[in-house]
Amino acid sequence: MEQYTLTFLPEDTDNSPVSIGSQDKSNVIGASRHHLLRGGKPWYPVMGEFHYSRYPSREWEIELRKMKALGITIVATYVFWIHHEEEKGCFRTDGNLDLRQFLLTCREVGLEVMLRIGPWAHGECRNGGFPDWLMQESATIQLRTDDPAYLQYVRAFYDRIYACAQGLLFSDGGPVIGIQLENEYGHCGGESGGNGLVHMRTLKRLAVEAGFRVPIYTATGWGGANVVDGEMLPVLGGYADAPWEQSLTPLAPNANYLLQYAPNDPLIGSDWAREAEHFTYHVMDWPYLTAELGGGIQCTFHRRPLLSSMDTYALAVCKLATGANLLGYYMFHGGTHPTGKTTLQESTATGSYTDVPVLSYDFQAPLGEGGQVRESALLLKQIHLLLRSCGETLAASRAYYPSSPVNDPGDLSSLRFCARYNAKTQEGFLFVNNHQRGYTMQSHNEVAFHIEAGDAVYELPPLSIPDSFVGILPFHLQVGPGRLIATNCQLLTMLGDIPVLIAPEKVPAKVLFDRETPYLLLSASEAAHAWPLREGLGISSAVLMQLDDGILALSDTPEVTVRLLPEGNILSASTAAVSVSAVFTPISEGNEESVYRIALSAIPEDAMDDLLLDIDFTGDHAELYLEERMIADWYTTGQPWQVALKRHGYPVTLALRVYPVTRPVLFEIPTPEGCRLNRVHAHARYLLKL
Repeated sequence: MEQYTLTFLPEDTDNSPVSIGSQDKSNVIGASRHHLLRGGKPWYPVMGEFHYSRYPSREWEIELRKMKALGITIVATYVFWIHHEEEKGCFRTDGNLDLRQFLLTCREVGLEVMLRIGPWAHGECRNGGFPDWLMQESATIQLRTDDPAYLQYVRAFYDRIYACAQGLLFSDGGPVIGIQLENEYGHCGGESGGNGLVHMRTLKRLAVEAGFRVPIYTATGWGGANVVDGEMLPVLGGYADAPWEQSLTPLAPNANYLLQYAPNDPLIGSDWAREAEHFTYHVMDWPYLTAELGGGIQCTFHRRPLLSSMDTYALAVCKLATGANLLGYYMFHGGTHPTGKTTLQESTATGSYTDVPVLSYDFQAPLGEGGQVRESALLLKQIHLLLRSCGETLAASRAYYPSSPVNDPGDLSSLRFCARYNAKTQEGFLFVNNHQRGYTMQSHNEVAFHIEAGDAVYELPPLSIPDSFVGILPFHLQVGPGRLIATNCQLLTMLGDIPVLIAPEKVPAKVLFDRETPYLLLSASEAAHAWPLREGLGISSAVLMQLDDGILALSDTPEVTVRLLPEGNILSASTAAVSVSAVFTPISEGNEESVYRIALSAIPEDAMDDLLLDIDFTGDHAELYLEERMIADWYTTGQPWQVALKRHGYPVTLALRVYPVTRPVLFEIPTPEGCRLNRVHAHARYLLKL
């Protein structure tokens, strides 16, 4: 048996509130040096990025409800200037650009909002979000500086955004609790040093003058980006890969999978990075918050990373384990680049370092471009359910590391572990990560952990740790009047005073309490399909969304069954099955391009939530057309390509163009030569009321 010891040393307990911008005395959101505060208590929110202008407005509500069901509490969204004002002086707020309606929908669903108002955003958007007309004036105007001519445009832009948000700020009882200013300023463009800090102060002043008086102002904190101490909270990030890297060679093992305090990810924006990668603020004076924790990754034309669900999940667990007190995912929900007078994606043709698809911004996100709920979403939900029950305890806890921590991501044999411990409540969580993206880790068949916290000693029952095991194990956790002393099970959530645990693999579950206490034990599969409901937890393969008057179930099958915990009652619903056939015929096939006609049978639109078209092709990339208009595209990665058809009016005839690989590309899986369509298949997605 392998045995490991972890000792907690005396800690700094300075959690005094710090200033984070303009606030009034009635405001209940704030921050200490260590964590966010709500109502004066430690607060652990979960934030997910979703871009309203990259998704059909008529589908916003259901997608936001999915995010809430998956444990997101704050929606972060960019306001892309070029999307709203592609033509100078014509600021559009119609259709998918109706920011006000998006904010109203967030309020209705019960989600708060972090508005990322730029003016420069990046986000794989054309010109980083700057309109072409503004770029054309860069010969006479110094963009992203305090040049008065530039600031005049920014002031007008902020005023228009505020007009959409007026009456919907936190102080109004609305959902907007925070504003992010600029993005990666001083790291990916912009000025550094004193001028950079001056400009960030100016942007905050303009935002406040426009009307944006909110509890929280944030700014990108990594890579030497400018953050003004005492004026804005730094937000950090970490990604599983770096498809913007200009090389065509695989990356070294990613240090984000180590259990060590490392708030700066040097891979982010490495195509833009300057030599100086210092922090512009006092790191230890502010809580460790993330806004760009990779919920997925975007593919570029030259690099095609393919993420597994565990790549995403382990990354989030590592950041939680090492002290992050806000999990903010970029992206949590994929989308589609809009088009206007030009295409609006990032490309080398417009001065960027990378080319991304013209339309697809799927991002391999937990929720896909067509609203698909991926396995990574189900895994991340388990973290979010834990935070729903134990967020206050975890937010106020500190991270502790073994005396000989693993500091080399290339070390695939040593066991990676650490703990977070709340000295005030004497509750803790042991974190274990045996996953390293792209590599096989050594298994540890029987492991026991010995934890010393002052005079208290905790012996965790033996645990089997195979390759890619990721675990969060509670100890001395308050459970009603008693304590869960130690276990080799992961805590999923609490149902009142009843802990819901996930059984370990290969070894018997052991749960030690200081008094007789009821608990529920779920398998890994049951935990992945557990959904928070008013009655407790619902176990179902469908996505369950709580409404005021019932439960909404999104399912890939026409029949839904739900087992309610803790009582075990069963709910069910069904509808008529939908069958739509899809066939293809070649129009032209060749070495440089192949074109196909796709025909679908009659589509019963009212009988389902959506119809997804699965397209299996061989080639570098493909484009899907409705008449002469491209409606979807895809870069080959090895991930299935699915196109949601409701947003396109359920067409029954489409054309597909497939292109071969013509220049060097780094693929993570072998890619066959040629360009051809192999298979198409249509399947329904259902929405049922329980």
